[in-house]
Amino acid sequence: MTAAGTAPLGLALEGGGAKGAYHMGVVKAYLEEGYTFGAITGTSIGALNGAVIAQGNFEAGYRMWEEMDPLSIFDLEESEYQQLTQLKIDRSTLRQMAATTKKLIASRGMDTSKIRKLILKVIDERRLRETPIDFGLVTVSITDRSPLELYKEDIPHGKMIDYLIASASFPGFQPAKIDDKLFLDGGFYDNCPINMVARKGFKHIIAIRTLGLGITRKIAYPDVSVTQIVPSENLGGMMNFNNELIQRNLKMGYFDAKRQLEQLLGEKYYFSNDSKHEEKCTHMINSIPDKTIYSLGRMLGVGGLPPRKVRRTQIVEKLTALMELPIKAPLPTMMIRLAETLAAAKGIDKYQVYGFNDFCRTARVGPLKCTVGFGAKQVEICMAAQKIFDSIEL
Repeated sequence: MTAAGTAPLGLALEGGGAKGAYHMGVVKAYLEEGYTFGAITGTSIGALNGAVIAQGNFEAGYRMWEEMDPLSIFDLEESEYQQLTQLKIDRSTLRQMAATTKKLIASRGMDTSKIRKLILKVIDERRLRETPIDFGLVTVSITDRSPLELYKEDIPHGKMIDYLIASASFPGFQPAKIDDKLFLDGGFYDNCPINMVARKGFKHIIAIRTLGLGITRKIAYPDVSVTQIVPSENLGGMMNFNNELIQRNLKMGYFDAKRQLEQLLGEKYYFSNDSKHEEKCTHMINSIPDKTIYSLGRMLGVGGLPPRKVRRTQIVEKLTALMELPIKAPLPTMMIRLAETLAAAKGIDKYQVYGFNDFCRTARVGPLKCTVGFGAKQVEICMAAQKIFDSIEL
């Protein structure tokens, strides 16, 4: 997939609070490859990020995330913030929050003045309106009991910041008030507004998911092509604005996007795509010494002493099953997953693009140190992987 000569893409950004750092990592990778966006829609934090990107101020938005921490968002004591991040918010509690909106309004909710100040620093309404890029957001009118899908031209002048905050008015925050009406987070209607982009005529849409809580509507336009970028790991809690976690999520978004753009291999790590992977992996497996083959056989419960080739095949099949891969998964898929499992157990840096041979050399160095919480099966996979990568020819 290359950006050369391509028309602008549509972009939909899913809500998710602190998970929104992931959006910016993904967009960074796309911009570096020369892609442009002709329409951007978002819900909640997706609307805020989308506005920054649409107005042509991506770099400032990215820096905002790099520098973000809880004190820049919440006017809370440390102990209160810790309680907030540990609050379990699932679909059940989300429904309960929505059902008790009046009570939340009566109790006023968490102060959002710091959030407003932060938005005012990075959003320029005039600039956003003047850009040729279409922009839209989702919110819900509590007063009218009605969802609103608004493009920038639908929003009264001077009210853009108000409606951005309305889109991100998660239950528990002070509800957004515009004129005489109250508004709730747009995630209660559509947390990833792909259809809003499609309605602007865009046929190729990038949807950046956070897997945040909310309702996601079915795509109503069968003729559009949607590429969904989904986090390769859990992004953490919606209210967890810990800077270290944010930095990780920025990197994850960037490399997850590179995986899609450059067709990188791997599930958790990132490997350059080599047309000779099958050949290389077959050579690796064939290079395992007899002594290691029999040791692996005993470890994995492959009984008897069949010919070496049969024993090797049985070991591959057993490891494929242990890692819950499809029965006929290609050998490179099995070897990459095996290397990833070992690397994760050794705490090897995830965020770079590896050549597979170099990665295997890295993975076989050092002790296992991140196996806390591993089940017996995962430990068995790690031990087998260590034996294999210690013995193969690279």
